[in-house]
Amino acid sequence: MEVAARSVAGVVREQWVVTLALAPLSLLLFNQVSLVGLLANGLAIPWVTLLVTPLTMLGAVWAPLWDLAAWAVAALMALLQWLARWPLASISMAAAPLWCGVAGVAGGLLLAMRLPWHWRVLGVPLMLPVLLWQPLRPANGQFELIAADVGQGNALIVRTASHTLVYDSGPRFSRESDAGHRVLVPLLRALGERVDTLMLSHRDSDHTGGAPAVLAMQPQAALLSSIEDGHPLQALRPSQRCVAGQRWVWDGVVFEVLHPASDDYQRAQKSNAMSCVLRIANGASSVLLAGDIELAQEQRLVASGVNLRADVLLVPHHGSKTSSSPAFLDAVQPTLALAQAGYRNRFGHPAPAVLERYRERGIVVAASPVCGAASWSSERPADLVCQRQAGQRYWHHRPGP
Repeated sequence: MEVAARSVAGVVREQWVVTLALAPLSLLLFNQVSLVGLLANGLAIPWVTLLVTPLTMLGAVWAPLWDLAAWAVAALMALLQWLARWPLASISMAAAPLWCGVAGVAGGLLLAMRLPWHWRVLGVPLMLPVLLWQPLRPANGQFELIAADVGQGNALIVRTASHTLVYDSGPRFSRESDAGHRVLVPLLRALGERVDTLMLSHRDSDHTGGAPAVLAMQPQAALLSSIEDGHPLQALRPSQRCVAGQRWVWDGVVFEVLHPASDDYQRAQKSNAMSCVLRIANGASSVLLAGDIELAQEQRLVASGVNLRADVLLVPHHGSKTSSSPAFLDAVQPTLALAQAGYRNRFGHPAPAVLERYRERGIVVAASPVCGAASWSSERPADLVCQRQAGQRYWHHRPGP
């Protein structure tokens, strides 16, 4: 009995060391560490070794045993899924620089090696940078904008000193895939973000497709949108209506909803016409996120006399011919414009005629097929960083304008 106890203790100790040693590598690759991995392995390894594998091999002799093996696998999967639903089953951390990851992996390897403990514990300080890394945030009174590369759809992240807003969540690609799972959730995890508000401009799927994944990842996030009361997303998170006049301040940065008006909800309108328009400003720099508003809504905003001036404009309706009217552009007077559209999309966004209007006014347009993900900071309002250029690799395709 004593020998068996020592054997079990040895297995647990080695499994614990391996789990701890692999934590930096898990953070480097996935920005996540499982807190139930040790328990899951402790259950799964003997289950597979003593039950699943023998049943599978004996099934070659007597086929009905394969059914038992399948049952054993299904039972194990149900158990692991139950463990994965535990609170704090895993923790996410911001993506650390490469040097932190390399140091952490080296520390993990040193900890796992069969060396005297006074040598192995030297791996702990090597692991600390990747475990404690926190990305820099904008200074108080400043903000930054990240336009994710989601193809034909809108998805942007706005960060202040201590708050985060996600404006739209990109498209849904299929029943099993959407921009939330594929782009936004990994990006938010890599940034270590805790989202305060998810703002969905309107109901169209290229703006709401990734919302379920984002809401599942960010259970504390408030939902602000123009979606109708019966929309499926209301079952996931009750939505507050975006209404012109709403205003809040985060860390010295003012967020103001300019459209739609409260009485617009009483009239039957196209979904594009109900787009939530959001202006973000800190007194020196500003951004205007226009959703999919079209000519009628642009004219209404211009006629209302509301302050539309912005350094950066999210090109309305991805650059459709029905938007970006001359009067609207003259009122906004942006120096930079972001056109989030898919490569060779079937709508022809952004339309050549629309791009010409921007060029005539000296407005630099960054289209996502060429720019990729884009980032902008109020501290450097004249600069827009395009990830496809900043992170260029020799194997990357270089699409034309």
